[in-house]
Amino acid sequence: MPEKQRVLEAPTPPEAAPTPARERPRGARRVLGAVERYAVPGLLVVLVVVFSSVTATSATFPTQANLSNLLAGQAVLGVAALAVLVPIVAGQYDLSVGAVLGASALLCAGLMSRHDVPPVLAILAVVLIGALVGLINGYVVAYLGVNSLIVTTATATVISGFVLWYSGSLTIVGVPPSIIDATNGTWLAVPKLVFGLAVVAALVYVMLRYTPYGRYLYAIGSNARAAALVGLDVPRLTCSTLVFSAALAALAGVAQLGLQGSASPQLGPGFTLPALSAVFLGSTTIRPGTFNVPGTVIAVYLVAVIVNGLTLAGAADWVQPTFNGGALLGAVVLAAVISRRRARRQPA
Repeated sequence: MPEKQRVLEAPTPPEAAPTPARERPRGARRVLGAVERYAVPGLLVVLVVVFSSVTATSATFPTQANLSNLLAGQAVLGVAALAVLVPIVAGQYDLSVGAVLGASALLCAGLMSRHDVPPVLAILAVVLIGALVGLINGYVVAYLGVNSLIVTTATATVISGFVLWYSGSLTIVGVPPSIIDATNGTWLAVPKLVFGLAVVAALVYVMLRYTPYGRYLYAIGSNARAAALVGLDVPRLTCSTLVFSAALAALAGVAQLGLQGSASPQLGPGFTLPALSAVFLGSTTIRPGTFNVPGTVIAVYLVAVIVNGLTLAGAADWVQPTFNGGALLGAVVLAAVISRRRARRQPA
């Protein structure tokens, strides 16, 4: 009996630790990471080669006129996408970017042609008015706690009413040649607006990537409550992103005015959806899972090349809006998948 008692009281051996799941070899992880980062730029290159080679588009797509129009036209959308990007980094959405862009083009044209305001003063005025619109959006979102989707959608609706009233539903013409000359034409065989986009993209990139302000915005977008606990002024920073977004959208409106030489009441709303698509699609490349400037610019031109190539191949008019909507849906889904995959890889 004592011997039996000793056996019963003997300590049980510890359970073996669970075997960790097999991890992919390091080389495979590097390859997958490279595919994630550079799949979208690679697809852009492939599409340019395809549309330049296939019979249906080889005579029109690779021409200098088509490529110049493509690069210049999408430069304005690129600036609008960067305007959308900044508040998204901080977890907010500005759906009034297209409306601000269109209204700024219209107001700038009206100030110069109807009221003889000098071009420099007219541009400065519309950018300041755009910033004021952003300040109103930012105050309501950041300090009153209203959802940014609701606020900016309401703002876009109000602006559309202003546009119809100010224009009388008519296109405003009479833009000074100085504005047209500044935005049209080429430097070193590259459209001038592409250089403008490059400057804006570089400034936004440096701001978000290498300044404390940019790091604060990413921190707020990641976890606003934690950012507040470490001492960040979350309302002020959030408000500033919407001010920046609207001011940049106003500047894009001026560029579009110079590109077209006139301002139509229907100009602005068509920019919002493609800009959102570019921002979300851009978050799946270069720095997957993070909203970033290079990915956004690449995504702008990827979608543009696809639509341009299909149009030259004889696609119907409904292809462009359908593709833009599908691109936004696909980009959001892909961004969510990449974000979840990266979250699972992080240690607890």
